[in-house]
Amino acid sequence: MAKRPTIGVNPLDAVVTETPLDAVVPPGGPQVKHPEEPAPESQKRLAALEAEVKVLQGEISLLRGKIMEMEVRLPPPEPRWVVRLREKLAGK
Repeated sequence: MAKRPTIGVNPLDAVVTETPLDAVVPPGGPQVKHPEEPAPESQKRLAALEAEVKVLQGEISLLRGKIMEMEVRLPPPEPRWVVRLREKLAGK
């Protein structure tokens, strides 16, 4: 049996120094860019929007309180069989 020079050597173990992927993703990993400071007019607009959000959240909580009060005042709903019985007796 003839011995071949490739026995015991894996061609996939060869170290590739440069790949096409290095052009897309640098070998050091993705570089983190620090965000720039937003423009002053953007900060003013953000502050105004945050104030509006707080006002709206306050209104929502007031409305939820009113809804809970109304639910307490309402009588509990009648069972379905009672509604159907009334409909039959009324001739619907």
